[in-house]
Amino acid sequence: MSEERCDVLVVGGGPAGLVAARETCAADSGLEVLVLERDRAVGAPVRCGEGVGSKGVSEFLDPTGANWIARKITRVIFWAPDGTEVRVAEGDVGYILDRTRFEPALAADAGREGAEIRTGTEVVGIARDGDGWIARTRGPRGDGVVRARVIIGADGVESMIGRWAGLDTRVPSRDMESCAQYVVSGIEFDPDAIYLHFGDQIAPGGYAWVFPKGVGVANVGLGMVALKADGRPAREWLHAYLDRYFPTGTRTGYTVGGVIVHTTVKRTVTDGLILCGDAAHMINPLSGGGIVTGMKAGRLAGRTVASALADRDTSAARLQRYHNEWMALMGEDHERFYRIKEALNKFDDDFYNRLARTVNGIAPDKRTLGRVFAQALMQHPSLLPVAARYFV
Repeated sequence: MSEERCDVLVVGGGPAGLVAARETCAADSGLEVLVLERDRAVGAPVRCGEGVGSKGVSEFLDPTGANWIARKITRVIFWAPDGTEVRVAEGDVGYILDRTRFEPALAADAGREGAEIRTGTEVVGIARDGDGWIARTRGPRGDGVVRARVIIGADGVESMIGRWAGLDTRVPSRDMESCAQYVVSGIEFDPDAIYLHFGDQIAPGGYAWVFPKGVGVANVGLGMVALKADGRPAREWLHAYLDRYFPTGTRTGYTVGGVIVHTTVKRTVTDGLILCGDAAHMINPLSGGGIVTGMKAGRLAGRTVASALADRDTSAARLQRYHNEWMALMGEDHERFYRIKEALNKFDDDFYNRLARTVNGIAPDKRTLGRVFAQALMQHPSLLPVAARYFV
């Protein structure tokens, strides 16, 4: 059994973990940072729709001419349950990524800063080791042990690092969405728009999406709350959706997964350990988006860990600064978004159909997301108490 040491062990080579490694090394080039990714390649398999906001992603990588952008998006199209189409948000909306290239670009940055990235290696257990941690690993080199002064857990929705460290990462069943997605080619849609399709017969408790990868090619998927799905898995709902709306499309790549639409876990730190990204439920509960939020959390985590190591204090009390900064940055917003999500879940398909028709009465050049929400408030004033704290 091999044994090695490092200053910081990052578990998970997704966006959160890679940015955390990059920022740790950038803050202190003398630190030894090791990233362990259980999959055989960084960025694969792809487990999401790959959509990001343009401003958010630009904080971490320059998108100019980047090969990791599959498509630039300039508008959002909502489909109501009855098929009514609403076009909003014309302008610089965001990008559809090619994550098989996006994550390697982040990894290259982390590597240039000095981090070591190792794929195909899984952490199978951790235990406290004096002032640090000992992690048991399994990979191409066989079973091993890594002794680290600090662990950053960025091991995704199914995170075990937090549980092993004694942090409560449980999530209510109603806030766990099951997702399925195909890459579909040979279909017709606006290649400069993302489509979001709502309805209890479409994706109960969630929504379906069409995210263009190119002309005639898109990620088509859906996420839904299993408790509302009549016992049918997400893949079965997706097959029905594709058969109905894109019957002539060719289905190629396929992926399944889960998305947590809850709020940040109450404790993201303990002695010598930090959770970030999906592992800490740092996901927008309204949209289910977690790429940019994960990177923002990774940046905070890396800088906090480097500072704590420089101060020779990696106690939970010292690392708590990370949690507090995250909550001020995005965590408190996510709590408000969660309350709005809960309120919206109480409304039926008829509400969304009426809302779509009302919004279509607004001139297209004045049809913004804010105006859509204002119309929702007018139709259902019961939304006002949960929305006012954020929008007013």
